[in-house]
Amino acid sequence: MLEKDEARKLGRAGREGMSAGERQRAGDSAARRLISLLGEADRVLCFASLPLELGTDALLRGLWSRGVRTALPRVEGREMHFYEVRAFSDLAPGAMGIREPAFGEHPVRWPGAPAVTPGLAFDGSGGRAGYGGGYYDRFFAQEPDHPAIGYCFDRQVLEEEILLDVHDRRMNWIVTENRVIDCGKCWR
Repeated sequence: MLEKDEARKLGRAGREGMSAGERQRAGDSAARRLISLLGEADRVLCFASLPLELGTDALLRGLWSRGVRTALPRVEGREMHFYEVRAFSDLAPGAMGIREPAFGEHPVRWPGAPAVTPGLAFDGSGGRAGYGGGYYDRFFAQEPDHPAIGYCFDRQVLEEEILLDVHDRRMNWIVTENRVIDCGKCWR
């Protein structure tokens, strides 16, 4: 079992050293896999990736081209709420420099919508080590009915299991540029 801090170090190290081209190809491949997994979903909670993360731009473009409604998170104090986004122009740098919805008076309430979730490291049983702020943990505690889909580079999926806290949410699926991992909690 890996402590989360150790898992985070391994996850960070795993994504280093990739060229911009490798990152782009990985993001395109993962987007195709995830769109296929989502099937007929008409609403998806997603996120705008940071430069070193597996890119979500191709994923968002693919969802929008299929008419899928998307909502992205905006940090508000210690909480994170999702607001509908229809184009990249709806985003602006927010908390910690992360692109987030620039406007929106009311967060969306989309029960059961798949939630594409970032993280620094994942394990094959759905364990996740995030960035340590607890935003996704608090979100899933408030809205537990969303299927959780980890989205990361394949090299961020660790062989050893991550030691989770009681409040941590396991992922239902993990999608990388190379594979889709069913973590034993199929939601389809």
